[in-house]
Amino acid sequence: MYGGRIKPSGFTQYLMHEVRRYGVDHGEALTLCLAAPEHNKLSYNELDEIDRTLGTRGRIVCLDEEGYEIEGILSVKPDDPHPCASLDVAQAYSALRRHMAAVTDARVLVGGNLSDFVGAMPGIIEEAIVSVQAQQPLYVAAGLGGAAALVAKRLHLDDLSWAPDDFPARPADDERIDHALGLLATVAASSGWRATSCGLDAHGIRQLAASHRTSEIASLVVGGLTQATC
Repeated sequence: MYGGRIKPSGFTQYLMHEVRRYGVDHGEALTLCLAAPEHNKLSYNELDEIDRTLGTRGRIVCLDEEGYEIEGILSVKPDDPHPCASLDVAQAYSALRRHMAAVTDARVLVGGNLSDFVGAMPGIIEEAIVSVQAQQPLYVAAGLGGAAALVAKRLHLDDLSWAPDDFPARPADDERIDHALGLLATVAASSGWRATSCGLDAHGIRQLAASHRTSEIASLVVGGLTQATC
């Protein structure tokens, strides 16, 4: 399951390409979950094209502002994009992340924007918070930088001593990032969440945190899931 965006083009399109190449029919290899601000940007034809592209190998889920799935979205979707001026954008993205934590068993964090984010905080950090609250196994790959690297350091998964002092690059004056990281630490301390619930030992957790190679990340995540306490 991936909670992302369709426009502008990016990682979602990459995942759809991989599913077309390797996905199994009727296997639902990929579920794309779109927050209200994201699917409101799309016309009926654009959403229908995504649904047809996924076919029987995946599905698309569109949520309302509160994080509830909109059943039969194509039957109510306007022909043209329909952005809603009154929509609480930050709330809608937070609702997406809570929904995904409720319907998944674990979460993988890679990268993550630390500037120009549109929610209440960087999305990857909020994803970490809701997963820790739910005591989900968390797999954090910090080698590609971004918000995931800050999560790894704040949760003491790795000290990032292998990285430059200014890694990851971030705005120095954005108090929202520091507040979010403080909230993450508080939630982790109070929820009973354990880093090793991901099924990896301390060495494996550090290896994952330092990795920037997708094959290694995938191997460690799959190995951890076989031992995880979901």
